This record gives sequence, C-alpha cells and structure tokens, in this order.
Amino acid sequence: FIIVAVPGLLCSLLLLGIKEPERGASEAAVMEEVDDDSTLESSTVLQDDDMKTSTCACDVLERGQNPQLEEEHTSHANAILTKCVTCESTKELIKIPTVILTILQAAPGALPFGFVSTFLNDFLQEQRGMTKQEATGVLLTFGVGNAVGVILSGFLGHFAYKKDVRAPPLIMGTSLILGCIPFYFLVNNVQGNNVGLASAVTVLSGILVVIPVPLERSILTNVCLPRLRGRSNAIVCIADDLGKGLGPALVSLLITSFDRQTAFNISLIGWIVGGVLSLSIVFFVVNDEARVQQQLLAQMREDANNDT
Repeated sequence: FIIVAVPGLLCSLLLLGIKEPERGASEAAVMEEVDDDSTLESSTVLQDDDMKTSTCACDVLERGQNPQLEEEHTSHANAILTKCVTCESTKELIKIPTVILTILQAAPGALPFGFVSTFLNDFLQEQRGMTKQEATGVLLTFGVGNAVGVILSGFLGHFAYKKDVRAPPLIMGTSLILGCIPFYFLVNNVQGNNVGLASAVTVLSGILVVIPVPLERSILTNVCLPRLRGRSNAIVCIADDLGKGLGPALVSLLITSFDRQTAFNISLIGWIVGGVLSLSIVFFVVNDEARVQQQLLAQMREDANNDT
C-alpha cells in the first residue's frame, strides 16, 4: 500500500507549482463574449482615430493591450458558473440525453468487470489448468492493458474531438464491443498450457474496454453547464462503484443458474450493451454541446444587462 501511494503523493506535490486556471475562462461562450466586446471597443477606437486597420487585427491588439476587459468577463463568468446546487438544476441535468446515455452505458459493464475482478483467476486455475502464479500473472496483464488504454484514450480523444465532436462516443462504443472478442476467445479457446497467448489476449481486451472511461468524463464536461459538471461526474462514479459491488453478485447468480463458462459468456453481453448505448450518444452530443454554450452565453448577457 505504501508503494502504490508514492506516485499519487508525487503528483500531489507537483500541483503545488501549477497555477490554477480561472474557472470558465476557456468556455466557448465566454471567449465569444470577450471577442464581441473587444471588437466593439476596437471599432470605437478606429472611428475616433480614423484608422484603417482591419477589425480582426484591432481585436487582437485591443485584447492584448486591455487585459482588464478579459479579467472582467472572466470574473463575471465565475459568478455565473458557481451558482448554488438545487433540485431543479439536478432535474435539468438528467434531462440531457447525452448525460443519461453516458450514465446508462457505464452500468452494464459491471457484469464483465465483475467476472474479471472476482472470478477470472479461479476460472483459469480450475477450468484451464493454470497454476496459481500463471493465473495471477494473466490477471495482472489485464491491469497493464488498462493502464495503456487510459493513456491511449487520452490521445485518441484529444485528436478525435478536434475532428468531430461525435468521434469520442464512436470510439467508446467501438472499443467496448471489440473488447468482447479477445475475452470470448480467452474464456472459450485459450488452454492452460499457453500462458503467453492468454496474457496477450488479456492485455488487448484490457486496453479496449477501458478506453471509454476517460472519454465519458470529457463528454460529460462538454454537454453540461459548468455548475452541473461535478454532479454529472459524481453520478457516473456512483454507478461505477455500485457496479463493482453488484457485478460479482450478479455473475455469481449466473454461475448458479448455468455452468461457469456459459455464465462468463453471458456477462460479456454487458460490454456489448454498453457499447450500443455509447454509440447512441452520437445522435445527441452535437445538439447538447451547442445548447450548453447558447445557454451560457445568454445567461452571461442577461446578467450583464441586469448589472447595467
């Protein structure tokens, strides 16, 4: 436990030297509002001085020479983004289709993850004839695959989102469904005398099935108002934690109704269902993101008018 805690402690120390960004400063709506006001003030300067410089160039110049303007808008955004938590705002959250689908897609994965975390080691020993050390080594490779998958997910999500906001949910759904294939092969075809193949298959599956985890968090961030983002991520975390407890229990019920191999094959359907739900996000994520930015911009302008 001490060794595992060391990396987290080191990362915590690194945070001491990092400047926390202003909340909401990078919101598209906030930046658009800053651009609009900067352009307006630049136009006034042009008229007064009879300058012939382009509006775009003056916009950049004015923003560079008048940081107070951006600071005022950032502070104004901060006031909007930190409104109190209410039941009404939570109801508003669960009305967002992308949020509901993101939460729902996390639940079915409890079955296969429950199988892996609780029963895979014993299955490899009893049904496939591996030694305790070999079975534990194969299970360890699943964790290695998870680590690689999380890092890969970050890179894939970053570049995919730049291309199309619908790309991350496509990656999520595809990776979950594809992740069933190597695990099905592991459960039904890999024998105990081929530990190398079992490890390779498990690493591949570990990479694929964990790719959606970072992506679902980023999707929630983009489709929720800033004051709702913490709650949306908390709900997904609760669903994941419930799955960690309920998953093994549900798999054990399947084992009592069927044989082990059949029960494990049935549990893999959870990743397929989760993949289909992830793919469904494609139909809603564009409108949900646009709606959030429109609401934020309208709220900022309304509050600004009230202040004046």
